[in-house]
Amino acid sequence: MDDLGNWLARAAPGDGVSLDRLEEDVWSRVKAIQAQRATDRIRLAAVAMALVIGVANGGLGATFAQTTVSEMAIFSVAATSPLVRLEAG
Repeated sequence: MDDLGNWLARAAPGDGVSLDRLEEDVWSRVKAIQAQRATDRIRLAAVAMALVIGVANGGLGATFAQTTVSEMAIFSVAATSPLVRLEAG
């Protein structure tokens, strides 16, 4: 026997256990579970959308960002490196 069968067998008449609202309670639990699943799907879609937007903005933004060489770059640490001077040729 399953759990419902055991519960119904234990609920003898006159025990004070009422089965009047059993179906309503079951359907309210089913609706609550369905609502929770719908909420979870919406949250997942929102997180996925935020991830896609973040990756797109970060990747495309880094691609299109052009760094200009400042006139003060000769005073930077990289300018004093011998490797940088060899690359400049």
